[in-house]
Amino acid sequence: MSRIDAALLGEDMTSQLARLERGELSCRDLLEQQLAAIDASQPVLNSYLAVDAESARRAADASDARRRAGTARALEGVPVAIKDNIDAAGLITTAGMATRRDNAPADADSPAVARLREAGTVIVGKLNMHEAALGADNNNPHFGACHNPHRPGFTPGGSSGGSGAAVAAGLCSAALGTDSMGSVRIPASYCGVVGLKPSRGAISTRGTVALSHRLDHIGPLARSARDLHLLLPVLAGFDPASAQSRAIHFAPAAAGPLRLGVVDFGDTVEWDPGIAEAFEGGLQTLLGLGHQRVDLPAPDVSPGHSRRAGLLVCEAEMLIEHADDWEQQRERFSPLLQKLMAYAERKSASDLVDAIRVLDRAQVQLQQWLAKCDVLVMPTTPQRAFSFDTDTPANQADLTGYANFAGNPALSVPLSVGAGELPLGLQLVGDIGDEWSLIALAEAFQQAIGWQPSLPQACNDWWPR
Repeated sequence: MSRIDAALLGEDMTSQLARLERGELSCRDLLEQQLAAIDASQPVLNSYLAVDAESARRAADASDARRRAGTARALEGVPVAIKDNIDAAGLITTAGMATRRDNAPADADSPAVARLREAGTVIVGKLNMHEAALGADNNNPHFGACHNPHRPGFTPGGSSGGSGAAVAAGLCSAALGTDSMGSVRIPASYCGVVGLKPSRGAISTRGTVALSHRLDHIGPLARSARDLHLLLPVLAGFDPASAQSRAIHFAPAAAGPLRLGVVDFGDTVEWDPGIAEAFEGGLQTLLGLGHQRVDLPAPDVSPGHSRRAGLLVCEAEMLIEHADDWEQQRERFSPLLQKLMAYAERKSASDLVDAIRVLDRAQVQLQQWLAKCDVLVMPTTPQRAFSFDTDTPANQADLTGYANFAGNPALSVPLSVGAGELPLGLQLVGDIGDEWSLIALAEAFQQAIGWQPSLPQACNDWWPR
């Protein structure tokens, strides 16, 4: 095996795949370098809950054989990791919960994982996450906190925190996460990577531990927007065995200037210092590409109100998803998760219906905004990553929740930040089926700011020598 090359592992998946195609390195070599980096990172980042090294080695060797035979598939030999609420055959699906850590391994892949395998990817293992996916700091009480590779001791976001951290630190070429109110885009923002929540139903959610059937989405995280050109066609597809699946027609990327909608959130969102300025800088970059700004009114329902309604829907559905464990081993739920679920238990059916109608109003609001523009542009989160020693802000999902409530596609792409500053994401939201326009806009933005994927400087402290 060659030396552990930080420059190679910091490249985006597109570049790594091109190296494999040119024969500059083998699939096994790329995997072994990532496995060595994972091993070195675990005491610091704790992004993986399980590493399936031997199975991954067998898959990498098989990919090398296909490349030699000229039968390589679309993503042949690229290592990908999976959030641990998504089934991967042979691995336990814990959902970050103590109640599930001793379960039998999954006997089949979820459709999303199966599609990745069929395209030739090497499944490395399962990634850390916020307990039961109900939260966004990934300070997991059962498996340990996952740390932000830009600043250990700080959150990577959640609930797909392990996915964001592993991609940012070069510990896989791409990752799968789930997103119910922002859980792909929040870690993408905090960790400085790209995260896509596709249109509802575009990627089957069958084979996942559900948080909410209305709100759940599976989405990829990657080190560049152009990687999504490779990942989305592999992952998307109608699943007739899933009630949530839809045959989404993806429109071609829009040609010509776009109308970019900018919402006047006013005092309905509490911004941390520097967020508005960084967002304005990113917006000016997009306008400099020839797009037009469209100013939009403040929401009729505050983001916080709709976020709290979404939380109640998730808590109520968890009472069904985890009914047996809630009845028989409630003590194995963390105190915070017990509190959240007990809150839903005390609510009435009419309370739940009222919450669902709030989500409907938020959906209508998003539809009204998009009727006046082509793409909504806003910060992904009202804050950057924060220390585990501080209180978790309640408003992390205030800006990401809209796309889940309505089922619209949304993408987070890193903004330019100053030296030593933590990452921050720019969120793009489009009409259902407009993924290619969002991806093209994000890719043009990254080209305009000269974005080059690389490992966080803090990785030097643990990187294997």
